[in-house]
Amino acid sequence: MSFLSIEFTVFWLCFLVLYWSMGQFPRHQNKLLLMTSLALLYQINGFFMAAVVGFAALIFLIARKIVKHSHTQYKKRWLRVGIFISLINLAFFKYFDFFSADVKTWIQSDLMDIIMPLGISYYTFQAVAYLVSLYKQEHHLRLSFPNLLLHLSFFPTITSGPIIRAGEQKSILGAQTGISAQLNSHQARYMVRPALAISLILLGVVKKWWLVSALADNWVNPVFENPLQYDGLSVLAAIYGYTFQLFLDFSGYTDLVVGLAMLLGFQLPQNFAMPLIAHNLRDFWERWHMTLSAWIRDYVYIPLGGSRAGFTRTQINVLLAMTLSGIWHGYGWNFLLWGLLHGVGLVLLNVADRKFGREAVLRRITFGKLFGILTTLSFVSATFVVFRTQSLEEVRLMFVALFGGGQGWGVPDLSVVLLLTIFVLTLCTYRLLVWGFNWAVGALERLPVYLWFMPISLVLLFLLIVAPSGIPGFIYAHF
Repeated sequence: MSFLSIEFTVFWLCFLVLYWSMGQFPRHQNKLLLMTSLALLYQINGFFMAAVVGFAALIFLIARKIVKHSHTQYKKRWLRVGIFISLINLAFFKYFDFFSADVKTWIQSDLMDIIMPLGISYYTFQAVAYLVSLYKQEHHLRLSFPNLLLHLSFFPTITSGPIIRAGEQKSILGAQTGISAQLNSHQARYMVRPALAISLILLGVVKKWWLVSALADNWVNPVFENPLQYDGLSVLAAIYGYTFQLFLDFSGYTDLVVGLAMLLGFQLPQNFAMPLIAHNLRDFWERWHMTLSAWIRDYVYIPLGGSRAGFTRTQINVLLAMTLSGIWHGYGWNFLLWGLLHGVGLVLLNVADRKFGREAVLRRITFGKLFGILTTLSFVSATFVVFRTQSLEEVRLMFVALFGGGQGWGVPDLSVVLLLTIFVLTLCTYRLLVWGFNWAVGALERLPVYLWFMPISLVLLFLLIVAPSGIPGFIYAHF
């Protein structure tokens, strides 16, 4: 059931009424959330529900072992068992297709296809973070089995995150609330800033249903499918367009689920902080998919040694962490190469900082920060070509067409010029757009609640006019 469907809208409105009828009893609300999350998983595929229940049971038992033992070696042993089981479970389902053909040949038999459980990447990462927190003696974060299962299967976030931790997590926005205190609290819940929540939901729907669909259908998909049929400027617009499409798709999903969670009384971590105006690659990764970036930093990069073992080892750790980030997205060579390219980019940035001083290069250039934004966005967009394509030949064709090997660099189409102009104006007014959204939220909060239907109806009417037919899927639901 898509979050953008009429069916989900009807379900959600009925669910909210039932949920808030238990407003004074958060434990009953948790039970309702858990039953609903499992029922929605079962509706998609009964195996998805069984997979998360079985996995949560194992994590719960291992968590008890970690908390029970006072000796550090025993705790570490059980933590390693938990991490090993989590990663093996993830790797088996996520990368089974990579070796399934060889297995079928080896055993000389057709092997039943194995479906990857929905959300396995996200709830695996959340489970690892939970076990590490308990190992660090943060026992106040301990969850009962029902609450742990709810943490891992929470229906707004299981498809595409954000990655929620039991305890606080830090980003450039500061500390963000963990889920354990919210689930374990006995105090009555309340909706978190309903005007902001509804505005985020509407913003997410606008991004996903209108802007992403328009970009994908009219520019990105046609060019990526047949790049040699287009001139270089059209290919350039499609390359930048895919970056905007991916950002709008994923941030739109995040806006939507954060808003839904706020209406349930939960605060989820923010996942994006204006990444398209990042002035270098390090800044980009502090702003893009922040919950994943922070997870990789805390549970991959730092355990590898972080920056504690000298400059050279630090760069190796950066390269390994980013390569693993690429592999997390899937088993294809393109994800590995994409992660490796970003790792190399970060290493080169660190080398430049060491030689010339942190960001000294940008300070020496006129309009240095603007140059940094353009360079970073161009690098990110170029590497997303690798991310989107399925073979090196497809990548080669895109860049051949970009440099005029398709239809050359003739007289540009007016629509392409208009699209690139919109991209530039969006970047130049990015902060103004964010300010405008916050102003709109404030205006809605000042409006009497009984009049909220008026602006909400206007937005929905606008969407019905401009949005294409059909219900689009979310790109990151595949990772």
